[in-house]
Amino acid sequence: MYESFARSAVEAVGGPENIRQVTHCATRLRFQLVDPSAADRERLSALPEALGVVDSQGQLQVIVGPRVPEAFRAVAALPGVRTETDGSAPTTTATLDRSKRGRTGGTWVDRVLASVSAIFAPYIPVLASVGIIKGLLAIAVQLGWLANTSNTYAILSAAGNAMIYFFPVLLAFTAAKQFGANPYVGATIGAALLEPNLTAINVTGKHLDFLGIPFVGQSFANTVLPILVGMWAYSYLERGLKKILPQLTHLLLVPVLSLVIMVPAMLLVFGPLGFGIADGIANGYNWLVHYPLILSLLFGGFFIFVIMIGAHWLVLPIELGILAAQGKEYSLAAGGMGNYAVLGVLLAVLILNRDKATRTVAGSAAFVNGVAGITEPGLYGVIIKNKRYFVAVIAGGLLGGLVCGLFDVYITAFAFSGILGAPAFLASPRAVPYFAAVFVAIAGGFVTTLLLERRRRPQVAPSPSTAETVAAPEPAPAVTR
Repeated sequence: MYESFARSAVEAVGGPENIRQVTHCATRLRFQLVDPSAADRERLSALPEALGVVDSQGQLQVIVGPRVPEAFRAVAALPGVRTETDGSAPTTTATLDRSKRGRTGGTWVDRVLASVSAIFAPYIPVLASVGIIKGLLAIAVQLGWLANTSNTYAILSAAGNAMIYFFPVLLAFTAAKQFGANPYVGATIGAALLEPNLTAINVTGKHLDFLGIPFVGQSFANTVLPILVGMWAYSYLERGLKKILPQLTHLLLVPVLSLVIMVPAMLLVFGPLGFGIADGIANGYNWLVHYPLILSLLFGGFFIFVIMIGAHWLVLPIELGILAAQGKEYSLAAGGMGNYAVLGVLLAVLILNRDKATRTVAGSAAFVNGVAGITEPGLYGVIIKNKRYFVAVIAGGLLGGLVCGLFDVYITAFAFSGILGAPAFLASPRAVPYFAAVFVAIAGGFVTTLLLERRRRPQVAPSPSTAETVAAPEPAPAVTR
């Protein structure tokens, strides 16, 4: 189905030789190009399957929608196109030659966003899935269908909790890979920090020592930032070892020395550094939580724009860390209000707009938004083409955020917005005001769009009555100037 699109898209970006690597996320094809200026963005935008084209995170991103895996497979099947899974060595932002970064990697902000996105993106669907499992279990316990002391609960709870608990292992794998190091050694370093014997002594707050060097024990379960800091450092260690050790010894000595050096270093240096950064962020966040109305209004009205530019990848690790540490999180609840405001705008466009193509895009975008919380098709296929729609999105998001702030709404499990994520939100003690906020956000986006569209339409003068027409004098001859 996407074969023709794939050929046209690859030609538009400058051919296979201009593609360093192509990957995809939930809705976008992500091209990392040798020469971004060689891409014909107008030609790409004109393709029927392309809902929009965005330059973000040092990549050329083509918004396709929920069927992006099919489009990706069609692109990957073309001769000469390099992907992460085709056996060729992908060129990551971290491993690009420094002399080429200014041309291919974008600004340092783009490189950071691209790196964080690549590290976390593979786990987002799984995080949403385990959030749904945890939500369904909480509902089952509340309704008395399942006892939280039963074996059944323990087994199903393990399915919901494992992802977060062992997140350091998973993150270590993708982070090491993104930073250009051996991901399997990285995952082993992460796993070592959760090894039962080490976990038994590495109790938070206890004073321990390694070869007489004192350190304070910290639990690495559920952590995010310490692992990212550690894998960044490990990537430099591995490259240094490969420079000073003979090539013949790389296969065994590099992994051995990496593990022997990095596991203690994580406990002594990089773990405490990551924990310090995380604590500083958490303290700032907790200060903002004291003003829930401000927090909810900011995230409700404007977080959708953070998502549009891809900067949510910098915020998400912080939110997940706080959710894991505190068991509840406020900004994830309020931040979803912009998604629902987009849904409200799309529904209004579906009803009001007379252009068949626009209505078709709005309808399909509203469906994937309402079911799975995916906003990109609506944002880039409909809303970005009319600045008035952004006003409606902000209005709906602010109204939803207002309800969240007034009723102290928070969530207890991560999930996407939409029907599929509803069980995770139903598990929160603030479920009723949360869904009230959802309704208000949708209604706010819908009504604001109606008002703006009605105001924009020109008023048509009433046609004269038959009697007035009969009584009217003969028109004077036209005067030519």
